[in-house]
Amino acid sequence: MAQNLFNKYVWLVNTLYRNKRMTLKEINNCWIHTDFSDGNPIPRRTFHNHREKIQEFFDINIECDRTTWEYYIEDSDSISNDKVRFWLLNSFAVDNIIVEQQKLHDRIILEKNPSGEIHLTTIIEAMRDNRILNFRYKPFYESEEHNVTLLPYFIRIFKQRWYIIGLNKEYNEIRIYALDRISTTEISKEEFVYPKEFTPENYFKGSFGIFVENKPIEKIILKVKSPQNNYIKTLPLHQSQKILFDCNNFTTFEYTLRPSFDFKQEILSQGKSVEVIQPQSLREDIINTLKETLKGYEE
Repeated sequence: MAQNLFNKYVWLVNTLYRNKRMTLKEINNCWIHTDFSDGNPIPRRTFHNHREKIQEFFDINIECDRTTWEYYIEDSDSISNDKVRFWLLNSFAVDNIIVEQQKLHDRIILEKNPSGEIHLTTIIEAMRDNRILNFRYKPFYESEEHNVTLLPYFIRIFKQRWYIIGLNKEYNEIRIYALDRISTTEISKEEFVYPKEFTPENYFKGSFGIFVENKPIEKIILKVKSPQNNYIKTLPLHQSQKILFDCNNFTTFEYTLRPSFDFKQEILSQGKSVEVIQPQSLREDIINTLKETLKGYEE
């Protein structure tokens, strides 16, 4: 299925979610202003095909009120309680606004995401049908592509990059692959059984970022100076974040996670605004990294 179809499905869900109830004519009045339409309305059969695919892929049911012929999302309030569906709508909402307001495209600046979304729908199809995925992959640290045979368990986005996580059939271990490093994808006819005991939440429990390191989970305390503390209050670094002390000048935050490479990079990116209070091992690690960085500048 083409990436363009995926965007159409999200556009339709987002439009109905925002407007609550709409007739097909009202939907088409919005549709013809998008890049999807070429100025033409959605054919009725195509519209109903989209409804079926939305139900199949996202478990979102678009119902029709036969008394008014208005379409609406069944139990739309539950979307805000579903992390995946709510993220889906929010992340594509800006894209849809830009598409609908093409005259403003040169007045809206967005960050460019790494490519890879083109493989997203193929991967979702493989996950949906529990079918093994074959693809060509080129890691950052290698010069050549190689074949990967993967049991696709779940997908995740981190720092604007998509990842597929699953069981590598050749090595019989869970591995993580960035979608923008994939060149081609193919769904095989071979099916697999998704392990009942496996959950993405447990796999990443206590982890920050995309890579899971074999380190114990620890209590980490950071002291964050003002005004950076206010930013971190509103956008937590990790879901385990707790406020231990708060005043005008600084805030101390507590985290329960592994002091991984990704987390250390996040601390260092905050500059002088963040100080590691505990554990001492992490504090010393950050100090040594800062010393090595300063040494590089002095040389």
